[in-house]
Amino acid sequence: MGHDTGAVLAGVREFIEQTFAGRYDLYDVSLRPVNRQLTLEVKIDCDTGVKVEDCETVSRALEEFLEATDLIHQHYTLEVSSPGVERLLKRPVDYTRQLGRLVRWTLQPEGDQPKEVFEGRLQAFADGRATVLTATGTRDIPLERVREARVVFEFPAKTKQRG
Repeated sequence: MGHDTGAVLAGVREFIEQTFAGRYDLYDVSLRPVNRQLTLEVKIDCDTGVKVEDCETVSRALEEFLEATDLIHQHYTLEVSSPGVERLLKRPVDYTRQLGRLVRWTLQPEGDQPKEVFEGRLQAFADGRATVLTATGTRDIPLERVREARVVFEFPAKTKQRG
């Protein structure tokens, strides 16, 4: 009646990576109980941004795959979505895709210094290092110091209409 969570996650990861290579990439996948209901949550990403139609395409294909392979032996809910606007930067590609965006940085403590939390604009990313423009200047931050980096939603500037 149960399921092997590791096998389910590995199967879903492999299916998406093989089926949608070059089109979508897997940002995250989890299988967990939500309100006493088992939920398989899949987050996809792509260079051009994820649309509702993209989620539908992946959801339909994944439903067929899960039905055919019978990886989950109980009732579950499948949710396919994008990581959202205020996403965590987890992988190198996430940093590259978010260049120019405002990010809330939480850095690991260094020596006897406390952890740092600040906002700064991601200017560049290469070789595991982020270049960040802050209120006090530009910083070069190695990824191993980053505890968390999350994009900050910014409302678009309003343009005045002449009338």
